[in-house]
Amino acid sequence: MTARGSRLTVCGAVGAADWVVAGVGPFGSGVGGLVPHGFEAYARILHPAYAADRSPVTWAQVAAWSGGVVHPRVQFQALAGPVPREGAAGRPWVEEPDPGTLAPPLLAALCDILVRHTTAAGRCWFCVADGHEPADTESSATFTAEEPEPLAPEMAEEPEALAPEMAEGPRVELPERTYLLLEGPLDAAGDLATPLLPQSPNLFWPDDRAWCVTTETDLDSTYLGGTAALIAEIMADERLEAVPVQVTDPVWADSDEINR
Repeated sequence: MTARGSRLTVCGAVGAADWVVAGVGPFGSGVGGLVPHGFEAYARILHPAYAADRSPVTWAQVAAWSGGVVHPRVQFQALAGPVPREGAAGRPWVEEPDPGTLAPPLLAALCDILVRHTTAAGRCWFCVADGHEPADTESSATFTAEEPEPLAPEMAEEPEALAPEMAEGPRVELPERTYLLLEGPLDAAGDLATPLLPQSPNLFWPDDRAWCVTTETDLDSTYLGGTAALIAEIMADERLEAVPVQVTDPVWADSDEINR
């Protein structure tokens, strides 16, 4: 089934994700509990905070304000700290980083890099956390929460419900997480988002398994594994704020041992 306006097709079989299921460790076991083990290198993309005008605020800017340190295990609450460093001006952000989704400009920047590191950009697999449904919009398909914010009358359209065989069909089962699986080209990764209801894939990879990207629903960072060349390019791209990580690094709020 394909929702109108989207190039992503809901899959009734989930065998394409078997390698991910086999490669991911227990829930809570760190980066390797989110992204399959076995990649040459791993990275973490930090979701930005936001200023009052909704302009992005990097974690480096937060660190400059607080006197903290951005490092592979950094956690936003620890980095932001209860008080600023001595002599700091007003706090540069008013909204904390979004958990569970990578902002559309950052997703586009990431895909610009990912496409150069796969031979299968035309066939990728996308997982979206269960409990969401595809809904039509004027320009693209998105997955919204069960009780989304109402749209303006001129923008609202009747949602397209999942076909019964899809609603009751198989899911990608990972420890403590269940996903709907979709198939489509890499450049359709943004089809899940609209300006009002942004949502990036929670998990996606190309058919050649050259890399894998995870945005866990409760975390304010996106993790990925791939070749050393891919990770190096991500680290060097000024559009993304990224840090290198190890597959064994912890990922939870109490993981920051430096900013305390």
